[in-house]
Amino acid sequence: MRIALVCERFDPNGGGLEQWAFQFARRLLERGHDVQVVAFRGEVPLGTGLPAVHLLPWHDSRLTRARRVEGALPDLKADVIHDLGVGWACDILHPQAGSRLANSRQERRCQTYMSRCLRGLKPAYWRWLIELRELERRQYERDCTVIAVSGMVARNLRELHGVSDERIRTIPNGVDTVRFSPANRATLRDAARRQMNLTNETLFLFAAHNPRLKGLVPLLKAMGELKNTHPLARLKVIGCAPRPEDLQAAAKMGIQHSVAFAGFVEDTLPSYAAADAFVLPTYYDACSLTVLEAAASGLPVITSRYNGAAELMTHEREGFVLNEPDQHRELDSAMARLTNTVLRNEMSIAARALGLRNGMDSNVARIEQVYLESFHRGKRGARA
Repeated sequence: MRIALVCERFDPNGGGLEQWAFQFARRLLERGHDVQVVAFRGEVPLGTGLPAVHLLPWHDSRLTRARRVEGALPDLKADVIHDLGVGWACDILHPQAGSRLANSRQERRCQTYMSRCLRGLKPAYWRWLIELRELERRQYERDCTVIAVSGMVARNLRELHGVSDERIRTIPNGVDTVRFSPANRATLRDAARRQMNLTNETLFLFAAHNPRLKGLVPLLKAMGELKNTHPLARLKVIGCAPRPEDLQAAAKMGIQHSVAFAGFVEDTLPSYAAADAFVLPTYYDACSLTVLEAAASGLPVITSRYNGAAELMTHEREGFVLNEPDQHRELDSAMARLTNTVLRNEMSIAARALGLRNGMDSNVARIEQVYLESFHRGKRGARA
């Protein structure tokens, strides 16, 4: 089957979504499919066993990018067009970020009143929001199959975009359980902890490109309380450059020496290796790939019920699921419990099992079934 895979950025060395798309494309090739990637940014990998990549010229407008995708697709003569949320010309829409409208509404919760007011005064914000709503309107009004990466996203699609149950297939994200594994974590652990001058400390890891949305503010508050009862607790923040307000908050709470703001890292494996637990008290995440990577690596996870990946967890088995991301005392309590080595080891085994249940091969196989369904439906439509 000839598959056109549409994404914003295709880069094997990029973030979680980019790595997922690369691994997904490679596995489709291994299963005998012809994969044609359509993207705007990223690396074009060379060599055998790699997909063909068609890079389109970038444009700041989401609607213009969607139109460019629509114009490029006919030349590929694909049997199935699988779009990860870029455009509307597709057989299968797979919004990896979930509902951007739901994301936008939740993002308001993590902003101060003054920040919301200032943003509301900016014409660029309203242009962005109007364009986003128009994009999603066009995406969801079309009669295509929609893959929701979690039950939370499926609910958003029904309630905010009017997508019928018949069109939705709920398939959680998958993770490379060979790359992200306790074995790799053990191999890298000593060196990674020496680099951070860690001995008996308990290291919590936070990873996000949008730290405010993913709950860094309540996490810093929780660390401020945790240091009073567990002085050996440490936090490492990766994925984004440190913001002045976060550095100031850490200094004000006296935890500046307990928090390492490491910025963007090309390889997350050493960070998973050094860590003892992963924390993501997010306000919205469709189905966090970092949570699945951490779990597959054998790290207990603390996240919120606003993370689609939390649906795969059982509270107090693989970690802890918070009712609300901004209840920092609940977060502090969960982190305090994970300073216990015995409990961490028990949860580590359960977390690894969760990762194995959501491996990449299973993820690909389930999506492949949606391909077949879409392909046969298209054939029937052509005959009619």
